Amino acid sequence: MSLPVDPNFIYSQFINQVKEYAIFATDNNGIITFWNEGAERIKGYKDEEIIGHYYGMLFPDDYQKEGKPENTIKQAQAVGLYEAEDWRKRKDGSLFWAKVTLTPIYAPTGEQLGFTKVTQDLTQQKKLKDELAQQHEEIIQKNNELKVINVDLDNFIYTASHDLKSPIANIEGLIDLLNIELNACDCLDESTTTILQHVTLSIKRFKSTVNDLTEISKLHKNLTQGLTEEEINIRQIYEEIMEANGLSFTNTKCEVQTDFQVQKINYSQKNFRSILYNLLSNAFRYNSPDRACVIQIKTFEEAASIVLSVKDNGLGIKKANQPKLFTMFKRFHSHVEGTGIGLYMIKRIIENVGGRIEVESAEGQGSEFKVFFKKPDISELAKQIKHTENTNSNFANFSQQ
Repeated sequence: MSLPVDPNFIYSQFINQVKEYAIFATDNNGIITFWNEGAERIKGYKDEEIIGHYYGMLFPDDYQKEGKPENTIKQAQAVGLYEAEDWRKRKDGSLFWAKVTLTPIYAPTGEQLGFTKVTQDLTQQKKLKDELAQQHEEIIQKNNELKVINVDLDNFIYTASHDLKSPIANIEGLIDLLNIELNACDCLDESTTTILQHVTLSIKRFKSTVNDLTEISKLHKNLTQGLTEEEINIRQIYEEIMEANGLSFTNTKCEVQTDFQVQKINYSQKNFRSILYNLLSNAFRYNSPDRACVIQIKTFEEAASIVLSVKDNGLGIKKANQPKLFTMFKRFHSHVEGTGIGLYMIKRIIENVGGRIEVESAEGQGSEFKVFFKKPDISELAKQIKHTENTNSNFANFSQQ
């Protein structure tokens, strides 16, 4: 026949075996009367070393001098509970960050018997939290620094491109005048003619670079200020680009195949036109002399995106060059005129509004550029439509009154 087990004994054994929390009890004066295994593990004292001592010894020394242990007891008695995250001290004197709870214990008669104290070691969590907070502060600081640098860079680009135009124009005019004078005195020979041609070509490239800097400055300004989105007709934009650039495009005999499964998109018309023009222009420009030029343009939906695909069977891009493809002023085919900023600019435009651009290319086979535009949030559109309907309804009711 088994003897009945005292429930209080079972409860004390259960509390004693909890190792993740330091749990101990004190009398009304804060003298420790019970000490579990978790308290020994976290704080370092064995029960025979701590029972009978004032619980204030577990506070940092400066806290003890300030009377914090006594104030903690008073607060727990006054409101029935004391909770905090604060520093506590181990036996070896080291400090750890803890979540502490001090609760008064009462007998059934209402008489206070003492306090229970539960302590959780949050040192690791605090360390991670502090590291994240530090990283967040550093990111904010770096972001602010980058904003200042970008503003300074934009101002420099604008000033440089603006101030260089006049001297370049003067040099170009002087070279033209020199050419006329040398022709008039019949002083040009094969050598001097070649030199003048090189100088003229250098001036042309210089002007092109200055114009590129101006375009980059405009791009940064537009990205900062933002451009208004509107519903645009994709086929219409495509036809306008082909018509406006018919001469330059038709110099290269290409078959253009279109498949506009998505006809309309909400986007900045100016930016969409720039994206499509640059992708089309590259497809025409970098065609292969070894085969008939074919360009395929598609739009379709994929997951949460509307995709614009421009695919060609042209020269393609070496795999080693692809990571640098969207870098400013990078060009990989020197026999074709270009500045190397088009892809950089459209990547900035696309990513600024949460989209992305991808490329698949193989040298000698061709390239496919895919632009992923974010589809509008349907739930948000529904709210806007509902709001518009309510507004119209209210206006109609008001008009009838």
